[in-house]
Amino acid sequence: MPVRFTSLRFKRQTEDPFADGIPEPKPVPTPEELAAKRRRAIRGRLWFYGTTFGILYLALWYQPYEVDWIPRKIPNPNPLIDPDSKHLFERGTRVLIVTAHPDDSEFFIGGLLSKLSKTKAELHQVICTDGDKGYYYFFTDAAKNRVVRKREALDAARAWHAKTIEFLGYPDRFLHPNPDVVYQIQAVIERYRPEYILTFDGELPSRVSHQDHRRAGDAARIAAQKAHVPCWLMLFQTCAPNYVVDISDLWEDQKKLLQIHKSQFFGSHLAGVENMIEASAEKDGARIGVELGEGLRCEKISP
Repeated sequence: MPVRFTSLRFKRQTEDPFADGIPEPKPVPTPEELAAKRRRAIRGRLWFYGTTFGILYLALWYQPYEVDWIPRKIPNPNPLIDPDSKHLFERGTRVLIVTAHPDDSEFFIGGLLSKLSKTKAELHQVICTDGDKGYYYFFTDAAKNRVVRKREALDAARAWHAKTIEFLGYPDRFLHPNPDVVYQIQAVIERYRPEYILTFDGELPSRVSHQDHRRAGDAARIAAQKAHVPCWLMLFQTCAPNYVVDISDLWEDQKKLLQIHKSQFFGSHLAGVENMIEASAEKDGARIGVELGEGLRCEKISP
């Protein structure tokens, strides 16, 4: 008897598609419905892109750094000069340090401060902000930061034998060289009549630097010019140094000053910061043929 094979596929294909009745036709959207759908899609895209842009803008606004996308023009030539360094390191020389944050002086000029301390210079300091942001976390404890960082700044100032230290108390990240800031720094300059002012370079800063650093340098420069007190401006975190201090035998002193700021520098982060500072010091030291140095841009302020 012959075997017959039946294809299920054939059966499915030959079944009557209308055995259960004729299906209802799909409704055709009206022009109004199509327009509403397009509007919803447009609103969704606008919400997505608007939210994304808003988050990026907030992050960029909140972060504290400025970048010179076009490098600033460095003086050419830019020869090394001597800001009467013999007098700088004499006993009793009046020096004012103007920084933005509580740990700036130990970070950028810890070697120079240690050297000035050993020569018994008369050291005064102005710190413009209260350091409430710390590392700029959105949920940072600002009140705690203010207390802790002020105490660390006082401990560090005692370590390099500062005679006075003044806190202007402006919010971290929002420093501007406005008349109030300038007036307060000018008053300190007129009170102590420093022969040297150490501050940030606001005119020729490092290509990437904290905006408070630049503004503190700007305010100190304006204040020095208004005070009519003859002095040397010694500007650090600069892209155009013309004077280098030899700190080859002061590196351990600088590391001890950094370690005072435990809230900012600790563990592996402290080691990373020390490595970064040492690499910069090696680069500056090479300018004058020494192991480690701190580069500054110096200029004379005349009354």
